[in-house]
Amino acid sequence: KVAKAAKETFEADGVTVMQFNEPAAGQTVYHLHFHIIPRVDGAPLRPHSGTMEDQGVLAANAEKLRKALAG
Repeated sequence: KVAKAAKETFEADGVTVMQFNEPAAGQTVYHLHFHIIPRVDGAPLRPHSGTMEDQGVLAANAEKLRKALAG
């Protein structure tokens, strides 16, 4: 449901769903969570940098997703 909403909200061609276990796999936050990444055809997937996006951008994107999930 969230992946479908992210694809539609961000006008993506598809989504990548990722989950990292242990530092060797890239885990930096030590609880179970999933990354749902909207993807545009032809754009490379960048590695997880550990740098957070601007909080205003995150809040705006979260609001867009909430609206899409609410219908």
